[in-house]
Amino acid sequence: MKSILVTSFGAFPGHPINSSSEVLDHLKRELVIKGCEIHFEKLPVSYSDTKEFISSFWEKTSPDLAVHIGVYTEKFISLECQCNETEYITQDINGKIPNDGNWPFMKTKLPLELVLSKISCQHPLLQVKLSSDAGKFLCQYSFHNSLHYGNGNSVFIHVPKMEDILINETSILIIDIINELMALT
Repeated sequence: MKSILVTSFGAFPGHPINSSSEVLDHLKRELVIKGCEIHFEKLPVSYSDTKEFISSFWEKTSPDLAVHIGVYTEKFISLECQCNETEYITQDINGKIPNDGNWPFMKTKLPLELVLSKISCQHPLLQVKLSSDAGKFLCQYSFHNSLHYGNGNSVFIHVPKMEDILINETSILIIDIINELMALT
């Protein structure tokens, strides 16, 4: 049986209700793929908790695909293609920064351009773009860890903040992205 990991993040300063969590809650109710076990996890905005969960999940479960969802300030949805070389210096909700040094450039192995071309016309209310900058906070950190432990079989999807997001439509779009990715794996 195939398996998928889908994560989001909890609240943090500036985002008392994290739109990625709202999307995850919707996905828990709506995402069903025959012959596939789907694991959902809402992560705290904590470097240590995020790394521990992602590394142990990949080690124990080895999913076919990991889809990580996070909030950002743009008004469109972005499919992150890569993680840039960086050292993480922004404090998490515990006032901590990771002590694992500078992370290297890493790129997903997933065919995101192909997926974007297939799903864009199906969702006219939403603007979706490919991105090469997942940020320098927990979003990219989780993506970095997942790419590292999952051998590139991960994607990070940034969604708009609560006041700019259409939760139902965004959730349906992400379901379509996951279905397309699973059809290609």
